[in-house]
Amino acid sequence: MNIRIPIYILILLIIVFQGCAPVPDFFREASKKYTSGDYAGSVFEYDKEIQNHKDNDSAYLMRGKAENLLGRFNDAVNDFTKSLELNKGFSAYFNRGIAYLSMNENTKAESDFTEAIKLKLISDTAYYCRGYVRNLLNKHEEALDDYNIAILLNPGYANAYVNRGNIKSELEDYQGAVEDYTISIDINPNDISAYFNRGYTFKLLGEYERAISDLDYIIGIDSLNKEAYNLRGDSYLNLKNYSKAIIDFSKIIELSPHDAKAFFNRGLAYIKLKKKKQGCADLTKSSELGYVEANAELTKNCKKPILIKKKK
Repeated sequence: MNIRIPIYILILLIIVFQGCAPVPDFFREASKKYTSGDYAGSVFEYDKEIQNHKDNDSAYLMRGKAENLLGRFNDAVNDFTKSLELNKGFSAYFNRGIAYLSMNENTKAESDFTEAIKLKLISDTAYYCRGYVRNLLNKHEEALDDYNIAILLNPGYANAYVNRGNIKSELEDYQGAVEDYTISIDINPNDISAYFNRGYTFKLLGEYERAISDLDYIIGIDSLNKEAYNLRGDSYLNLKNYSKAIIDFSKIIELSPHDAKAFFNRGLAYIKLKKKKQGCADLTKSSELGYVEANAELTKNCKKPILIKKKK
């Protein structure tokens, strides 16, 4: 026996089933893609979410963060600004500051980091970022204050010690800089930048043996680090260990055959070892490559005397 369902009940069932159908959750899909590192895909999904929910400040925020990671900083700024119009939150100010910093709009970046700090006084990262941008703006003392607070909030903040050390070095507080680099190395023994900066500062202090020790460590990890070879070669020159200086400058020339300064320094080392032929050849090469200081050394060490014939 066939039972006929009244038409009004069929219409009601269709409406009910449509209401139960799953609605696409674009925000969830976007978040999954963002977490997996598919930032372009997440932007696509956040686009859909924003089309459906124009007042979702979190969608603008997250799309801006993805755009930052994709290097689309102008788009990111626009999204963070829209998010802030809907909800003045720490993350939107902070990430817009990162976007401005990436665009070299440092004054705007400083302003955003300041607003972020007002909303979250215990954010060591916000103080760190503001200190970084203030140093770029030549506000060294204010930058130093920010790094001090970042370190107070997070005593294990290795990068903050390195950057604070850099500012101390700029302010010619070399001992203070060495102390900061050393603390950073204690926290993170694998931080090459801390070793390099400490080695450079030791060289400025005339502590060449200690500089060489730090540079040895760097070269042991990165055998292609020309800057480390150069600093170590200079330190060997100052210690009058010309043979080892020659080895370092030769390595630079091997890595960069047109490095005029390396030829100049190796030429000087050869001259000091009384190897005039090699020294003059290097100084000549340095001069040909455009290193002006080589000309004076050529005149001083390599110019052949003009023989004047006696008249009969």
